[in-house]
Amino acid sequence: MKLKITKSKLTLFAGRRLKMYLVALFFIGHYYAFSQDKIYNIDDPEDLRNVEYQPGDLIILKDGIYDSDERMIFLGSGTAEKPVVFRSETPGGVIFTGGPRLTIGGESENGVKTSTGEYLVVDGFHWKGGYGASNFIEFRNGTDFAHHSTIQNCVIDELAAEPSELEEDLADEQITKHRWVVLFGTYNSVINCSFMNKTTAGAIILGEYSYNAFPDGDDGVNNSCAVVGHSILNNYFFNYEKITELYPYTKPNGDPYSNSGDSETIRIGTSSYQMVNSNVTVSNNYFVQADGENEIITNKSKGNTFTNNTFRRCRGSLVLRHGSYATVDGNYFLGENVDGTGGIRITDSEHTITNNYIQDCITVLDNAKWNNGITFIGGSADGDVPCASDDGSSGYQESKNINLSRNTIINTNAPLFYNEDKGSDDPTGNVTDNLIYFEDGNPNKSDVISGDSDTAYANLGTALTYTGNVYTGTVLGETVVGFSEESGITATANGEIFSFSGSAATNKGADMGAYTPTTDAMVGYGIGACFLNFEGTKIIDGDCSIEIPESLIVGTMPTQGYEASSANVSVYANVSWTASANDSWISIDTNSGSGDATVLVSVTENPGLTPREGTVTFTQAPGGDDIERVLTVSQEGAPRMNLINTGTADDPVSVFFVSKENTSKNEVATNSLDKNMTTVWTADDGAIVGGDYKGDGEYIIYDLGSNFNLDFIQFNTTNKGDAFGFQILVSTTGTETGDFSVILPTTGDLLLTATGTTEFNQYEVDAEARYIKLIGYGRFDGTERKSAWSAIGEIEFFGDATSLAVEDNELANQLSMYPNPVNDFLTIKSKSVSITSVTMHSLDGRQVLEQINSTPITEFSLNLESVSIGAYIVTINSSNKLSMTKMIIVSR
Repeated sequence: MKLKITKSKLTLFAGRRLKMYLVALFFIGHYYAFSQDKIYNIDDPEDLRNVEYQPGDLIILKDGIYDSDERMIFLGSGTAEKPVVFRSETPGGVIFTGGPRLTIGGESENGVKTSTGEYLVVDGFHWKGGYGASNFIEFRNGTDFAHHSTIQNCVIDELAAEPSELEEDLADEQITKHRWVVLFGTYNSVINCSFMNKTTAGAIILGEYSYNAFPDGDDGVNNSCAVVGHSILNNYFFNYEKITELYPYTKPNGDPYSNSGDSETIRIGTSSYQMVNSNVTVSNNYFVQADGENEIITNKSKGNTFTNNTFRRCRGSLVLRHGSYATVDGNYFLGENVDGTGGIRITDSEHTITNNYIQDCITVLDNAKWNNGITFIGGSADGDVPCASDDGSSGYQESKNINLSRNTIINTNAPLFYNEDKGSDDPTGNVTDNLIYFEDGNPNKSDVISGDSDTAYANLGTALTYTGNVYTGTVLGETVVGFSEESGITATANGEIFSFSGSAATNKGADMGAYTPTTDAMVGYGIGACFLNFEGTKIIDGDCSIEIPESLIVGTMPTQGYEASSANVSVYANVSWTASANDSWISIDTNSGSGDATVLVSVTENPGLTPREGTVTFTQAPGGDDIERVLTVSQEGAPRMNLINTGTADDPVSVFFVSKENTSKNEVATNSLDKNMTTVWTADDGAIVGGDYKGDGEYIIYDLGSNFNLDFIQFNTTNKGDAFGFQILVSTTGTETGDFSVILPTTGDLLLTATGTTEFNQYEVDAEARYIKLIGYGRFDGTERKSAWSAIGEIEFFGDATSLAVEDNELANQLSMYPNPVNDFLTIKSKSVSITSVTMHSLDGRQVLEQINSTPITEFSLNLESVSIGAYIVTINSSNKLSMTKMIIVSR
């Protein structure tokens, strides 16, 4: 056997292909070949308990078939250099048919620890059939936990429930629960094992964290911030039968029997202890028909990593249920067109979901709203529970700051699915550079975006930021920026998966590196135990070496403000790597590493108004699998400083005219200038005219007070599931229809606003304007009008005064009007320029008074005795063609 030990690849177990059994053990990052201090040869599993073993001890159980159901108890004190090893005489040579449980741990006597439970290794056993019990193999002896201990190269197959126990449980409306491997303690591992044909409820592997969180019970000290650090690597999970199909019973109220929903293949943590700093790695495992329930893997703790796993025909999803900062990277989800198969479901916060490949998954009949390509859940409970807290919600939590990037979703119905069944709090984060592809005529074809209701996306999806995503072979399904339909993407079959080419596919979709999907043929040859193939048949040429796959995972970085700032980015790696910033405004504090690290990424101040995006590339050192990961760095643009309608006392902007407003609800045009996002102008348009699908529109004309060079306009609407349709026009000469020209939309007939939000719709413009006309046509679904009502909450104009406006300001310095408020007579006086005319309009645009001076004069009075009490706009025109407007109040 060749053992390759490098910085980039660690060969971590021992063995030769069944003809020799060299004792060699791995502990993360090292390979040890050692001589035993003492060897115990036993032929009765119960004899294992006779000794508390010391560093370097080797216990060998003679090959044979053992039908005892008595628990085996393995206690001892090993070290990294000298672990204690309990193994079969040859790999797979010991077969347990009676279902004997196994305890791995330490020992205490009268409060004094006599065995540490550290560095214990169980290797090469085959549990075949029998009747087990819950917590079948557990890494503890009471409260004496195992640490840095391992079960490897073992098989559990067809371990069932004892018939009388099952019958009794069913009578009590519950399903017998057997958890096969329960991880207590810290830094324990399950490696190269095969778990097959499970027919009982309960997780196959469970990370149990009650004692990690509170070693002395719930009333003791909270230890949740301490890292747990288990590893689950290179295992084979086959045919976990769906419990609700094996036992299709329900209680009188219609609920399923108890324990039916506790049937995950792997569960890391529990809801009550989701705040634990778990940091477990689940890597390079192979899941086939792992159907126990619709959560194949359930994440219920913080900081876990799921990478380079293959899921084949598994009716469920990888579910981020509780606990924040999970990393899901480089996994294959191959549904093979089996109904009920899915990809990733997202709840809670700060997750990084990158480089995953999801193909041929279907969820039409079974659990359609839970198992899709990527499923967002609209939970409302507080997420990202701090490790020092003891207040974890068992409900569905908010999904905040999610990084969903560079994933590939192929021939999978409901690629992006929004589920508001558990609430409608908006997930936030970035959805970037994902690739969605359907072959022509594929029966799984569906819209890219869908949900469990017609308004699910509007209620859940609009707070996410979408950039650089591409799709082909289908339609988007919603009006949202950040997706482009690309016909130039070419898919090339490479075995069962596809690679993509074409300029539109560059840097889009999953970068799987050297990791290809695990297949049945690999079981026994690096995946699962080395003495059985994928069907559970004995083999004699299996590969008994144990190898950790190369891994380089880069965390995410929150969007930075426009000012200079820095943020830490986590790197998880078992290889050497280098890093380089690809943009001059980005810098990093380290350019290389040889494992896990924290990299400080800094950005300079962004002087521009628009956001910018750059990258940092992390590259594996030469000699390995050439893994490359790209960190996206986003920074906000600088704030705009040229707001025209400031809302202050000298604000020049007013409503010049409004065609219609809903005065019965005080939803009037001036509400759009009051700096209150919740007060609105509304108006309902007339019928569709001339076969056009919109109507003639209702509008507001705004007067900027003088000419400005506009560069930006933003406005908000009410929160609706359909987009509002608007046009924005400008004029420098007057307010007649022919004076205006359209500046928005720049193409097409209508400017369609974002749905499901009251945030600003923002538009870059380049136009000179004195008057701005905003026309609303109602709400549209993209093809037809759904409502005649338009609504505007607040509108803001940005720009710089033109030279003419400067002259207008000079005119304002020459003129005065008093008193204000005014009762009967308004005096208008000029220092030097002559006044040619004065007009007066109500705020709804009606002209109520006009005075034309046949001979320009510098001072006169207007009689307002016939004018009703209220606010009015007075426009003064001068002999040098300049004008000034000012609001006055008429009172009595």
